[in-house]
Amino acid sequence: DGKQMISGSEDQTVRRWDLQAGKEIEGVREVCEEGVHAVGVSRDGRWIVTAGGDDNECGELKVWEVKTGIIRTFEGHSQSITCIDISADSTLLASGVRYGSTIRVWNLKTGKLLFEIPASYSSVGAVRFSQDSKKLAVISDDDDYMFARTKDRDYDDINIDEPKTIYEFDASTLQTVRAPFEGHTNIICGLALSFDGALLASASYDQTIKLW
Repeated sequence: DGKQMISGSEDQTVRRWDLQAGKEIEGVREVCEEGVHAVGVSRDGRWIVTAGGDDNECGELKVWEVKTGIIRTFEGHSQSITCIDISADSTLLASGVRYGSTIRVWNLKTGKLLFEIPASYSSVGAVRFSQDSKKLAVISDDDDYMFARTKDRDYDDINIDEPKTIYEFDASTLQTVRAPFEGHTNIICGLALSFDGALLASASYDQTIKLW
């Protein structure tokens, strides 16, 4: 409802905030032993996902059901998890690791690993589901973009050197459409799309956040 925010930190905690009051709603929760690197909230408000872990031992992926307070652990990653995304229909969870080449897609309700997507990347920078939950976009630190189809598990690779520009792709053809979004002077490290698809926010190593 836009009134609350969830934050995660290297201090191994997750906090829930009242945006209007600027205060914590409830006491801090310690959920990851090695720090929280990513946080996600499902659109139906039912699930909160935290990701973290240790690069030398294992990744930590935990799902918290808001209504019951029950926390479950999804096991499988062997390295620190740095990026996650929840599908728009709140049924799928995607996760990627810092120094690895595998993206995993899970059933958010049951915790079952649905499939793995192999990739020739040194690390996974971000994962994002399409609005219809049928495609998954992946960006790597090697300047590669991959579009995977969640239904048939096929995927296509696209290489974009030094990604300082945002491109819009047709989901069926993977061809660029419309004019690109230009303005950042350094590599873009984060993207977020509003629920209605009208606004796009981008973050960059040029120390700016832009709204498009």
